[in-house]
Amino acid sequence: MMRKSDYPENWEEISIRVKERAGWKCENCGSPNRPKEGFTLTVHHIDGDKMNLDENLMVALCQRCHLSWQNVLIIGQLWMCEKPEWIKKRGL
Repeated sequence: MMRKSDYPENWEEISIRVKERAGWKCENCGSPNRPKEGFTLTVHHIDGDKMNLDENLMVALCQRCHLSWQNVLIIGQLWMCEKPEWIKKRGL
């Protein structure tokens, strides 16, 4: 669960920029932000550090994909198999 103290004070502004950069679509599955249908757009910190403000290390993911990526996280490993496009775009 997100606690306000876990994020920088300007988190809302940052998250909106990341979502706008992604065209308000999930960078993993391409679903547009449609909260009533279960596709609420969120921002995932690729390195897991919520205080890291490097937007290149943030990706817009629908809630479903975000939860899916967090469930396969292995500390020190950013992906389990072939790099997804949103990782390749950032040169990671």
